[in-house]
Amino acid sequence: MPLGDALQGLTTLAVIVIGSAVAGNLFSRIGQPRVLGPIAVGITVGTALAACPGYVRDELVSATSRHLLDAVGTAGLLLLMFSAGNELRRLGAAGAAPIGWRVAPSVLIPITACVLVSWPFAGRLGGPDHHAAYGWIFVGIALGITAVPVLVLIVKDLGIGLLPVAQAALRISVVTDGLAWILVTALVVVSHASAMSPSTLCVGAVLLVAVVFVIPKVVARIDSLNQGGSLAVMMVVAALVGAAATQLLGFHPAIGAVIAGFSFPAALGEASSGRGFNSVVNVLWPAFFVSIAMSVPLQALHDLASWGGLACVAVLGSVALASKLAAGLVFGALSRWPWRSSARLGVLLDCRGVTEIAIASVGFQARLISPLAFAMLCGLAIATTAVTTPLYRALGAETTEVREVREVSETA
Repeated sequence: MPLGDALQGLTTLAVIVIGSAVAGNLFSRIGQPRVLGPIAVGITVGTALAACPGYVRDELVSATSRHLLDAVGTAGLLLLMFSAGNELRRLGAAGAAPIGWRVAPSVLIPITACVLVSWPFAGRLGGPDHHAAYGWIFVGIALGITAVPVLVLIVKDLGIGLLPVAQAALRISVVTDGLAWILVTALVVVSHASAMSPSTLCVGAVLLVAVVFVIPKVVARIDSLNQGGSLAVMMVVAALVGAAATQLLGFHPAIGAVIAGFSFPAALGEASSGRGFNSVVNVLWPAFFVSIAMSVPLQALHDLASWGGLACVAVLGSVALASKLAAGLVFGALSRWPWRSSARLGVLLDCRGVTEIAIASVGFQARLISPLAFAMLCGLAIATTAVTTPLYRALGAETTEVREVREVSETA
């Protein structure tokens, strides 16, 4: 790689990272999660570059620089998915009160409703290389998820972590995201089933066993590997090994990163390692949104702005929101909560954030969904995340509920 092109790519990455940090601070000031900063900046920059004339785009981002951004963005996505998987493990093992079978309707209602309502739009949502059924089923699954990493940040910003509504939302989200990744993996495997060499499958299986069983045990038993910077390095190693394993087995590397994170000891909360790992993620992953936005044809935006595209977005977006509210109301009714608390639960579950974008990128790169479907999922992910906090606050003050929680914690 020529030094000039490498420097151009690194300079572009630096500008993106700085812009993401500034945007994250601005979102934080207006009561939104910082994670929206990298998403908004990355998609805006990528779309703007895609809209530029070819000669202008080549001057701003050469082909070599583009390859560098693609590689950096992919690495950022894998580490982010590792973090999401680890968050699933940590929350799944938390000592909160169990919610039992009541979680089932709250998980199944949104996914089922979104899959069914996506069916009439199969022609618009399906990818070019596979049967349209894969596309609308994939979109329905993506619309049914809740972004656990972003929801954790929103709960923290709202200061409601001790409330039953927040704890139930996190538990339901863990189950929902886990089921969504299983279903997405199954779709990718079925749609890409092909003859693979036995040696490739064996290597992939060995790496998957290593990332699920061997690496976690080694890290847990060797003190020098489970603290500080060494732990952050092992997290990166586990994420990359898991990604390589699933790619060799024939499906998306992001799925392997999630598996690696879920299998890894839930140690991201440790101060030094967590900061070190998150710093690496914050530098790398904004490039993913730039790269993926540049790869979406502008025709997708044109289709999205058409009457048919707007109708598709309006219907799917409305059902996605209504199904999450219904899930919260059903859970609240089963738990004998006041309707306002049930509605708050539905609002929290509507946060889709980076998880929906990551799942959408899996489908787009696997050519299961169309560019229009990918653009729609990204837009809905940003919109639903942005309205979560305002809608939660709009449901009224909860001073009595907060006061009761504080009194219980003070007397404990």
